[in-house]
Amino acid sequence: MTGCAALADLGRSKTDPLKKRIQRGDVLVGGWLTVRSTEIAEALASTGVDWIAADFEHGTLDIGSASEAFVAIERHGVCPIVRLTSMDADQACRALDIGAQGLLVPVVEDPEEFADFARQCLYSPRGTRGTALGRFNRWGEEFSDYHENFQPVLVPMIETRRGVEAAREIAALDCVDALFFGPYDLSADLGDPGNFESDEFISARTSILDAAEAAGKAAGGHQVALEAGSVAKMIEEGFRFIAYGTDVVALRTSMATFRDKS
Repeated sequence: MTGCAALADLGRSKTDPLKKRIQRGDVLVGGWLTVRSTEIAEALASTGVDWIAADFEHGTLDIGSASEAFVAIERHGVCPIVRLTSMDADQACRALDIGAQGLLVPVVEDPEEFADFARQCLYSPRGTRGTALGRFNRWGEEFSDYHENFQPVLVPMIETRRGVEAAREIAALDCVDALFFGPYDLSADLGDPGNFESDEFISARTSILDAAEAAGKAAGGHQVALEAGSVAKMIEEGFRFIAYGTDVVALRTSMATFRDKS
């Protein structure tokens, strides 16, 4: 499927769980929420994206503001996920308890460490996540169904040279749904921050894609700049779990057009 054809097919079967859509090979494009605003969260969701990441690492959101944003996001059938601050199982479980469907986990470099983290996000007998009542299971109304059937989408972010070297082992873990490159941190760790055209960065990006495909998992990444055709190009390359822009990048890009004298 070409990038343009895949873009035309976005949004189909949105009622299916995010995990199922990844596993069957759907192309999923997401938004990125960095500010505490239910209005901006809902505006992003209304654009037709498949998922929206609430950014705990570099945004201003916390558990409370993310929970409010999730209500707005879910109104449009969009899946809320959280980009964690670190491989913090306590934070991850709190994110799941407010209704996150998945977790983006920064700076993953060690498969054994990630496997241990994943176990803490899963219920017994697969893991050790604590049970509770909350909006994630309709305050107990769907307790049994959620407990027996829900498994979060777990996406390790590959953002370092060491992570790239371990990408195949990480992708091979049963708990992993996709690999996701973080462009700025990865380029910085490679010694050339913000340069996404260097041979080393392109090679690392390709290694992440190859590792995911070899394990039968989705490959993804963050296309931060709002550039025409960039998502279609990533799809043509084989990426299927793509974040496009951020809320603030979109605002600044739109407002900056007054300086365009062309």
